[in-house]
Amino acid sequence: MNKAQRLLHILMTMQAHRKFNLKELTEEFGVSKRTILRDLQELSELGVPLYSELGVHGGYQLLRDRMLPPIHFSDKEAVALFLVAESLKGYPMLPFEAEVESALKKFYHYSPPSTKEKIEKLRSHVLFHVQERGLDTPYLTSLLEASLEGRIVTITYEAEKGTSERDIQPIGVYTASGLWYCPAYCFRSREPRLFRADRITALTVAEDQSRRIDPPGYDLRDWFTGRPSRETAELVIHLTRAGAVRAKSDPLLAEGLTVHADGRGCVRRAAAISDLSCLADTLLGYGAKAEVEAPALLREMLLQRANEIRELYAGAGDGT
Repeated sequence: MNKAQRLLHILMTMQAHRKFNLKELTEEFGVSKRTILRDLQELSELGVPLYSELGVHGGYQLLRDRMLPPIHFSDKEAVALFLVAESLKGYPMLPFEAEVESALKKFYHYSPPSTKEKIEKLRSHVLFHVQERGLDTPYLTSLLEASLEGRIVTITYEAEKGTSERDIQPIGVYTASGLWYCPAYCFRSREPRLFRADRITALTVAEDQSRRIDPPGYDLRDWFTGRPSRETAELVIHLTRAGAVRAKSDPLLAEGLTVHADGRGCVRRAAAISDLSCLADTLLGYGAKAEVEAPALLREMLLQRANEIRELYAGAGDGT
């Protein structure tokens, strides 16, 4: 057994046993104690988290939940992983960004030359363009960790109506159009709400965790399928041909969109009441290409916004 094979088998042995000592390794691999010590030192320098204990009952152990067993990838699988990584490069911030970068560097470093060549060609021929926003999301990883561990966090949030402090329990994070969002249960409003990650200016773990909720099936996928308990209204929007074409690529209107034979479209689905304000802002950009039939509240929001714009420009002609 050559050195590379021995290092691999030692690592696999450490994964399989909770604890081991030098004598066990020397007997299993038929090498001297000095050789095993050199092997363990080399594995440690490669980042393997080894822990040693002195004494009669001492020995070595691999810190649990800190290391994955060796995984072998084909050239195509390796290139596919870097393809996924390239799709995220346009975002100025990512959850666990430093860890992602470290993992990719290790993966690339130990890839054979032929795989590296394919990866470099991939970078020259595939581009995932993400709209640049220039907005910081310093608490993105904290939001994701809170959602994974079911923790309540206290946030300071900058909304259009002002700054507020509230306790939330994040469901997860997702990205759309270059922005990061965090659906979460808001204890202030007593219902799930959607928060922009870049508008969170402070975050701490809440002292009182006794209110944590964990209803079955309450995860990020439920946010998009409408399963979280939110007050909803029937949404009906009629679209011109041009409006239907635009709505196909609009994340807020594509769901529930039906395009008729003549090219016109209709959006018909349930919409959360808390989402109507965002819908109104989006529909304002459609102008006459979209007409809201229901709900009445959304029509009122659009009229209010249109009146505000009309008043803003009413005196533009007289130099005021």
